[in-house]
Amino acid sequence: MRPDQERFARGLWLEGLVAALATLSVAWPLTNLLREDTWVVPAVLMVALVALSGAVLRTLDVPPTAVALGQLFLGLAALAGTYLRETLWRGVVPTRDTLELMGSLLAQAGSVLQTYAAPAPTTQGVSFLVVAVLTLTAVSVDSMGVTGRAPASAGIPLAAGFLVSVSNTGSAMAPWYFVVVAAMWLLMIVQQGRRMTTAWPSANRQESRGGSDVSQGPRTHRGLAQVAGVLALVASVLGAAALPHLPPTFFGDGLARNQDARTPGSDAGDVAFTETMDPAQDLRNQSRAPVLSYRVRSGALQPLRVTATQRFEDGRWEAPERRSGDLLPDDAPLPDPPGLREDVPVTSAEFEVLGNELEPPHLATPTPVTELRLGGTGYRFDPGDSTVVLEGAVESYQADYLNLASGGELPAGIGDAAADAGAFEEDLLALDPVSQDAVASLTDEVVGDEQNALLAAVLIQDHLRTDGGYSYSLELEPAAEAGTDDPIGGFLETQQGYCVQFATAMVMMARHEGIPARMAVGFLPGTTQPDGTRQVVASDAHTWPELWIDGLGWTRFEPTPGLRAGSPPSYALSTEPADDVTPSTAPVPEEITPTPEPAPEPDPADRSWTDDVRDLLPALGRALLALLALAVLLTLLPLLGRRHREAGVRSADGPRARIEGQWLLLTRSLEDLGVTAPPPRSPRLMHRHYLAGSTLGTPGEEALERVTATLERSRYAAPSDLSEAEADRMGEDVRTVVDAVRHTCPWNVRANAALIPRSGLEGLREGTRNLFRR
Repeated sequence: MRPDQERFARGLWLEGLVAALATLSVAWPLTNLLREDTWVVPAVLMVALVALSGAVLRTLDVPPTAVALGQLFLGLAALAGTYLRETLWRGVVPTRDTLELMGSLLAQAGSVLQTYAAPAPTTQGVSFLVVAVLTLTAVSVDSMGVTGRAPASAGIPLAAGFLVSVSNTGSAMAPWYFVVVAAMWLLMIVQQGRRMTTAWPSANRQESRGGSDVSQGPRTHRGLAQVAGVLALVASVLGAAALPHLPPTFFGDGLARNQDARTPGSDAGDVAFTETMDPAQDLRNQSRAPVLSYRVRSGALQPLRVTATQRFEDGRWEAPERRSGDLLPDDAPLPDPPGLREDVPVTSAEFEVLGNELEPPHLATPTPVTELRLGGTGYRFDPGDSTVVLEGAVESYQADYLNLASGGELPAGIGDAAADAGAFEEDLLALDPVSQDAVASLTDEVVGDEQNALLAAVLIQDHLRTDGGYSYSLELEPAAEAGTDDPIGGFLETQQGYCVQFATAMVMMARHEGIPARMAVGFLPGTTQPDGTRQVVASDAHTWPELWIDGLGWTRFEPTPGLRAGSPPSYALSTEPADDVTPSTAPVPEEITPTPEPAPEPDPADRSWTDDVRDLLPALGRALLALLALAVLLTLLPLLGRRHREAGVRSADGPRARIEGQWLLLTRSLEDLGVTAPPPRSPRLMHRHYLAGSTLGTPGEEALERVTATLERSRYAAPSDLSEAEADRMGEDVRTVVDAVRHTCPWNVRANAALIPRSGLEGLREGTRNLFRR
């Protein structure tokens, strides 16, 4: 083979091309997940850059680790130049603005992927995320499958990328997507197998005897293997099509649910709070698909309650465990609202749903409901939290509910009597033990000596809604995130959150005052349509506290400020009653403030993305120190290994000593590559040892024969017969033998020899012993 052909073969150009095509085949299904194809050209260019740079570096015989690092560096640099160019200093060096822009793009991508169904809009953030992931996938596949000579392992990143695409389509993937990826992966394996077999020395020896090339294999076995591979691929495709399919699973809840769940203008809607008890994801939903279409025939508007929960554990609200009750027929009367005194002035109102997309068993109605007409569908009623549980889906239904009479006054004594703790479940009065001290301190300050439960509740509501300086935001500070050590205390300290944090804080403050409390989950009243009906979408999701007030029973309050909250009910408006007069009501508002068109939430005024990074600096510092120590070790060991291997050559005095030093260099270099050193025997026996223990190829075998011949002359010929030129030629032959063995070793052996060589460890031990001796 000519030198230029040998260099081309060393670069593994064809293998790199197949690896790049395999990476792009993984990205093919993304064309169904994203609406615009603006990401395609940058992705192809990045993958091509990774493949080309890897082939060039391998042609230059750069160590495998350096090849992978070079590909990664070039890929990230090109990615930054494409998407972050305006923030780079002199167009090259990343700055603080680069980190902020990258964080903004990733946050934008996360919002889109959690909000929309496939096909989702390809924003700049989504394009950046997709191209970045494909760039890293290309580096992984090329490093493992080409540079590392382990194409089977390259199937891991290929499968990971493919499964992300497949599991987010919402429907079964067409079989040709899988066929293309599988074919590319199998082609990588075939290429590697053919290259390995052609490098076997037995192939050339077989040809020299007139036999067939071993790389071709026995025709019958070779053909059988090919047929078996093709049949396995066909069977996997046909078998998958014939077997029943389970619903796809997903990494988020945007591209995830189905084709229509998050698509603007679609005819279906979906919400997540029924399982999580937290509407944060729904509040970010930009879909205008109606979840509910309804009209109120009489009475004031109210939030539409779906469910309620009273258990707060480990920083989260737990979904309720529904009690089993008797199945009630349609039009069956519902129990009277518990705790509502007969002298409280109320009026009946009518509520009619024209279109319902909520999945059973959930139903949305104002409260308290007195009658349901579901069109023949049966239901169960859970008296524990006054929740209707459907048996099946209903497209339309009607309900009657109670409203406090407009302009009416509450009778005397409402809220005076304290709740009997023994009459309520323990969860309704349980305080979060982690935040108990913070809640108690704030509640005592806000409520003071007030004994009336209704007035105490209004004081708590007003503190959170208007008086305490709290602000509405979907972006929580880290201390207030659900699942942290103390999310309630974190919210009270940061004073920033959305409806869940405000409702949770009021529930806990009320419980501290001995008032049973729970959190209700449902929707705001939605927006009025041209035909007079109202529409509720997923982003109208809302939570609010329900407190047990003597004389009123379970009573709604509204502590959440801002546009994404309703007005407080009339009985919860601030009042300053005289000593002998009970609090009176203001007129019931005609309409609770509707949710406006979803708009981007304002960024927190006092924090930025870099502030969060700054909070992580101590942990990042420790991680960087550990990485620095590892980098120093991985840099030091190869240097010590080289010094240890070349020790005999450096200390040589004369041709004979140099030849012995070159032989020592050979044995130690091959030990790093997993070839055991021969016992101290004659050069010819040691030659046979290396032939049997390694795969060299013709050039390597010829070089090994010259090395052992030179060693034999050095040991048995007269010193005057040796020359410096022989020692120089032996050094070249030693390098040829080592390179031949290295190119036939698995990628992990080569990586270990480059980063953590055995000779490096020996050199480290030897240096440590010498240091202690001194």
